Amino acid sequence: MPLDRYAAYFPPVLHFGSGCRAQTKAVLQECSQQAQPRVFFVCSSRVRQQEITAAWLNKLDGLLAGAQVGIPHDPTLETVEALRTAARQCGADIFLALGGGSVIDAAKTAAFLMSSHAPVRQSFLGQAALPSRGLPLVALPTTAGTGAEITKNAVLTDTVGDFKGSIKAPGMVPAAALVDPDFTLSLPPAITADTGMDALTQAIESYVSSGANAMTQALAAQAVALLLRHLPQAWQHGDDVQARTRTAEGSMLSALAFSQSGLGAVHGLAHPIGHRFGVPHGRACAILLAPVMTWNLPVAEAAFDRLAAAAGLADARELLLAVKTLCQTMAIPTDFSAWGMTTADHDTIIKNCRSGSMKANPRPMTDADVANMLSALAGTA
Repeated sequence: MPLDRYAAYFPPVLHFGSGCRAQTKAVLQECSQQAQPRVFFVCSSRVRQQEITAAWLNKLDGLLAGAQVGIPHDPTLETVEALRTAARQCGADIFLALGGGSVIDAAKTAAFLMSSHAPVRQSFLGQAALPSRGLPLVALPTTAGTGAEITKNAVLTDTVGDFKGSIKAPGMVPAAALVDPDFTLSLPPAITADTGMDALTQAIESYVSSGANAMTQALAAQAVALLLRHLPQAWQHGDDVQARTRTAEGSMLSALAFSQSGLGAVHGLAHPIGHRFGVPHGRACAILLAPVMTWNLPVAEAAFDRLAAAAGLADARELLLAVKTLCQTMAIPTDFSAWGMTTADHDTIIKNCRSGSMKANPRPMTDADVANMLSALAGTA
């Protein structure tokens, strides 16, 4: 049942639509409250090389005080520490992030921890008090997507502890998000599939999460409808502006939903699996989605029925079939056999899957339940 009492934390400024990137300078000035803000720019290498990015940067009229181009796909605590140091050295008073979830998560954390003198790892592990706020961040996503431009958390890798986890605080919500689907027109099919399935998974998990409420379910339902309809076209015809726009909108709505409700077992399992085997996060989610939906059906069928109806489908089982068909269409594997998963990996995955996402799953999973699912997904059951 949806919660009767809830709160919401969204970016105070949110722009969506083709060309909304033109608002960047004004948004930076608004969020920094300065006519000439000192901007620290963080961007992926792939995106920085594109013509759309060069033209966009030219219109910022020399506001950049410093920059970091190139962020690893799974940003580490060291990545964040380096960003914070560089931003301090150039006297930045606002961050600007252009890229996928890894870029935005790294920049978001660095911006948030600018007012803290504790090492990033101590903050990440809860060994140091988190600040109430840091420097403002303006985020422009270039995938559709992780939803990092909306959320109050970041997923980072602790290389010392050898695990992937989250840092979360209300003060981490970006000051502004500009979701311009034009940045997604050049995405390769594989990234379109992986990030699109991440967004779809987030919407479906949000809808049945134990933290769901009327607002998040409305957002999630519209996200599922948009993504099921338009993601296949965006994957097959990347230059289709309408398909890219509606896919980006579905991703944004998905993020608005799950950032308030929480997720489920797909994300609980995807993080340790992705870390251990190097599986792209969205691909791990895509492989896990149908099995976890099947697991949840006995307790969530009525909710899945309502979600299916919102997407123009008959019932929960037709929704599950639509998910499986979409994965098949986009050539997503059905298990992790290509990555060499075996029973020897079970203990590590189980140990590291007990996150808030796992706790929010509508049907609890014991260690034995997780092990059985992992055995099936290794392609050996």
